[in-house]
Amino acid sequence: MKRVLTIIIFSSVIFFNIHCFAAAPLESVPQGRIDRLAKGANVCRWFRFPAKDTEAFYTNYISDSEAAFMRGMGLTHVRLCVAPKFIMDQSTGDVLVEHAKYLETAIRRFQRAGLLVVVDIHNENRKNELNPAWQEAFVRFWKSLAKRLSTCDPEMTVFEIINEPVFDKNESQWTTLNARLAAAIRESAPRHTIITSGVEWGGIGGLVKMKPLADKNIVYSFHCYDPFPFTHQGAEWTETEVVHLRGVPYPSSPEAVAPLLAGLEAHPKAKAMLADYGKARWNKEKIAASFKKAIDWGKANGVPLYCGEFGVYPKNAKPEHRAAWFRDFGQVLQENHIGWAVWGWDEGFGLNREMADGKPVVDSTVAKALGLE
Repeated sequence: MKRVLTIIIFSSVIFFNIHCFAAAPLESVPQGRIDRLAKGANVCRWFRFPAKDTEAFYTNYISDSEAAFMRGMGLTHVRLCVAPKFIMDQSTGDVLVEHAKYLETAIRRFQRAGLLVVVDIHNENRKNELNPAWQEAFVRFWKSLAKRLSTCDPEMTVFEIINEPVFDKNESQWTTLNARLAAAIRESAPRHTIITSGVEWGGIGGLVKMKPLADKNIVYSFHCYDPFPFTHQGAEWTETEVVHLRGVPYPSSPEAVAPLLAGLEAHPKAKAMLADYGKARWNKEKIAASFKKAIDWGKANGVPLYCGEFGVYPKNAKPEHRAAWFRDFGQVLQENHIGWAVWGWDEGFGLNREMADGKPVVDSTVAKALGLE
């Protein structure tokens, strides 16, 4: 009896130690996960702006064969954009269970194809992020969602806290909330990697203001659409002078933009913007220089970086100029070991997948420039 009791106690100790080791937080981001963040695309319209509120849409928007196609062309991950209102009760923070089931099915579909999934809670409501009641609900939500998704393979599932925090004139709120959200996720999912970003729409300026969290299993993200006169030329939804621009060239120089200036006499601010863009001489070296603050910040703090969004509005940019920009942008990221997700898979600015005879077709200009097949 004593021998049996000893064996039971010994076995229990071993089980306890193994269990605790398996659940212990990691001291760094595993290299395999960083490698899988190398080349990605944002899936923008499945759970962010769904075209239909039907089970058929939520279960079949991207099929197994399309996920395999994505992996086959060279993508290593997707950034799966999920609107908070799709997955979260905005008052209580409760996870909307039926929608969460659709999300889990999508995650596992991508993972079966060999694609890591970044679960991006894609908030675009700037009033909510400053609302204390919503903040409290959001912390409760992430604790519950992370627990639910903790069964997903941590080598293939990454949690992105929130999309493009702004916190205009309230940056200190994000510092506090960011730490609380990371802690809530970590409590429910000890081994999963987290992605976070800084204020100012998740840009480089906000990133370099951050003090890294104590948690070491975190990747730090930034978004970049520079130079704006080129990437957003003619964008109808903007309130700046870019709406008047057409055919803006890349690389830029005074000589390259000169033929366009005469057509902007009726829009002096747009003309001045374009002239300044030419003088700035945007090219690969200029893009690299614009990333330098982020790269230096990452090195100084010993943390991995990730570019979660970039792209060019295609309506008014010439294909050869878009190709040159995507090539330069992608090469600068690769040369500095920064993973990326182009915006987007199923929306303009990037690969802009469309269906033809039931098969996905992507923008070949962008795909080729980014080294995808």
